[in-house]
Amino acid sequence: MEANSKRPPRRRAIELWRILILVAGAFSFAIFAFGRVPSRETHEAILTSLRAVDINHASLQRDVLQARAGLLKNYDPLVASIKTLHATVTKLGELFPDSGVESPANLSDELSRLSSSIDRDEDLVEQFKTDNALLQNSLSIANQMLSKLHTEAPQEVEKGLDAPNDLGNLMMRFATQPSSALGQTIRSQLDAMQSTPYGDMPDVKSYIVHAKLILDTLPSVDSIIEAIQASQTSDDARRLQQVYLDAYGELSNRSSWSRLLLGSIAMLLCAYVAFLIYRLRLQTHKLTQQLDLEACIAEMRKKFEFGGYDSTAALTDSLAMIAHLFDASRYAFAILNIESGLTESTYGARGMLGFDTLREAFSIKIKDRDETSDAFWRPFFYENLQQRDLGHFPEGSLSAGSIVATELGNSVGLLFLEHAEIRKRPDRDEVRLLGQAIIALAQCVREQRENAERETLEARLEHAQRLEALGTLAGGIAHEFNNALGAILGYGEMALQLRKNSAKTREYVQEMVTSGHRAKFIIDQILTFSRKRDRVSQPFSVTDAIRDILPMAKMSVPDTFNIVLSLGEEASTVLGNPIEMQQVVMNLCTNAAHASRDVGEVNVAVNEVTKEVRTTLSHGELAPGTYVAVSVEDHGSGIPESALPHIFEPFFTTKSKRGGTGLGLAAVHGHVAGMNGKIDVRSHVNIGTRFDLYFPVSYRKPIPLADFFNERTVPLGTGQLVLVAQRDGSLRLLLEEKIAALGYEPVGFQTIGGVKNWLKDNNQVPDLIMLDLDLWNTAPDCRSVKAEFSPTPTVFLTDHETTTIDPRMLKGISVLRKPVSSINLATTLSNMVHGPFPMSDTERSA
Repeated sequence: MEANSKRPPRRRAIELWRILILVAGAFSFAIFAFGRVPSRETHEAILTSLRAVDINHASLQRDVLQARAGLLKNYDPLVASIKTLHATVTKLGELFPDSGVESPANLSDELSRLSSSIDRDEDLVEQFKTDNALLQNSLSIANQMLSKLHTEAPQEVEKGLDAPNDLGNLMMRFATQPSSALGQTIRSQLDAMQSTPYGDMPDVKSYIVHAKLILDTLPSVDSIIEAIQASQTSDDARRLQQVYLDAYGELSNRSSWSRLLLGSIAMLLCAYVAFLIYRLRLQTHKLTQQLDLEACIAEMRKKFEFGGYDSTAALTDSLAMIAHLFDASRYAFAILNIESGLTESTYGARGMLGFDTLREAFSIKIKDRDETSDAFWRPFFYENLQQRDLGHFPEGSLSAGSIVATELGNSVGLLFLEHAEIRKRPDRDEVRLLGQAIIALAQCVREQRENAERETLEARLEHAQRLEALGTLAGGIAHEFNNALGAILGYGEMALQLRKNSAKTREYVQEMVTSGHRAKFIIDQILTFSRKRDRVSQPFSVTDAIRDILPMAKMSVPDTFNIVLSLGEEASTVLGNPIEMQQVVMNLCTNAAHASRDVGEVNVAVNEVTKEVRTTLSHGELAPGTYVAVSVEDHGSGIPESALPHIFEPFFTTKSKRGGTGLGLAAVHGHVAGMNGKIDVRSHVNIGTRFDLYFPVSYRKPIPLADFFNERTVPLGTGQLVLVAQRDGSLRLLLEEKIAALGYEPVGFQTIGGVKNWLKDNNQVPDLIMLDLDLWNTAPDCRSVKAEFSPTPTVFLTDHETTTIDPRMLKGISVLRKPVSSINLATTLSNMVHGPFPMSDTERSA
């Protein structure tokens, strides 16, 4: 037990370490998977830098054009663009090694080519800055000189210069669209202006110098601008970007597959970890359910232990706990008789139509069982209602539930649980827990019944001991007391016959005689009650026995008290002794007359009744079955509630002041119990009392009453040794007790092998061997078995209804049919051990 209790924690510890290792592995693979992803920041930075090259180069081209057009105040934007391009190239050189691509050589070559293109652009920009500065300066001075000549020169000078406005227009055309022809034209006009008399004027001379400088510089500046505009920097940048994107795409593709592989491994590990965690949670849930069930079972045992012998409250509370444990909205519990399939009692939601249908179906299954399915409820029977055809149930009465049954002694306990909503089908563990719950409940009920039965047996034993003491006392004084009473009554009657006595004397003597007759009746009861003889039980008619005693009963009560008899038409046959039945009716009628003050009537009725469920009586319980009910009802003073539990105790009486002895009802109880009967007493003070006596019906042919009056001595043994072999332990014990009661010494065995081993190991020779044919799976050869144990006499026990032995094989073989009556057993034992014992006609008919 200790090893088993330590094993589950060890398994859980191993699984926890396994989970930790797997979680670490999953995290490692996940880290590797994320580590294989190219840096997103680096990739974005590289693309941004590549876009910056295009942007800055485009800005450079734009700024050059603006500078050419004279829109820039200075050349700082050109310098800034060149610096930004160099910085971007430097940054790309730093980012490429961190990008993770696997072709850094190609990237370096392309980056070097881009850097060279930027350097060329830088040279062109420097040259442009110089030339464009001269050009812009010359353009500015030329325009100023031309405007000055136009506005300040005398009219004769302006005419001499031959229309400077035309020259200005040509210069503007050349500045926007330079051409060699236009330049030649402008040069010709400049030469012509210089050859005029006014060519030596400072302003004219300055204008001519700067105009020629423009003609010389402007083509150079435009060529530089064309070179800058045609720079390979943008193409190199796009080529570098394409090389990088190709390398990055290849890297991303490989990293995607790598991430997919590592991520899949990590996910599988995580899924396995989740499965292990789910299994641990499931185990924890199962352990919690088991602990809850054990706590529920402990609470049930406590309720039955402290609930006394009334199991109703404890059973109802236990059912409520089981229903709460298994989340049942309604529940019901029934106890069914194994032999008849009838319901002994029900608890919980009584009257549930669905449950009644299930109970009836289960009763049919019990009654229709065969040898192969005799114990289909052991250790427990389970059926899921969701698997059943629910068409025969009323709509809405059952939605989902379970049926569980288990053995309960000679009965079967059937538990029904109903859930408010359709649930998932219970798994094997939940079914096992449900089976444990009903087995524990059945064990509690069985123990409570055994305790109550033990208490009843102890009370009966105590009662029997009292009666035995009473019988011993009666045996010693009865005859002497009878002699004394005879003398008293004789002399009293003689005194009454004397005529000389006065009326007062006759009254006194009459009281003496009356008291003597009452004392004689008491002595007769004591002698009857204390007779030590074996009870002879034979089938007899209750109606015949009561009808036979009716005249004597009417004589025992005053004429003012009437006995009303109501006998049913049924045969009303029971097993017992009609003399005891007559004594019971006589005592109850006499008590009824006393309770009615000798005025009124008592109703005596005999009927057959059938009880389908176990019924609680005032003194015990009545199992399901068919009974002969003898009812004796009066309308007298009744019995107080406090005295009702004690009315069958010897010497207990409520009429001590009126001569009661307390022996009449004690004798009634003894006779009824001797015939396996039960008593139910219902009484109300000043209303009346009703005695209902229930005797099991016998379907054997009743024996005439005359056969019961010729009693004879039952043959008894003197300690002879009898070996008894019976497979069923309870039947074997009952047979041993009967044999021991007849004066023999029984030794019981469960198998035929046990008998043989006992004979082999003991030198003692038995006087008789009794073997039940149920010891063999197939019918044995009784002659061979008898010869094997010869010369010891052998008797076989067989079931008359189920035996498969050919009757011709039993010739010369001693056989007792089950059930074995005491008289037949006594006669058979005596015949086998001592020789033939004469049997009466009554015994032969048994």
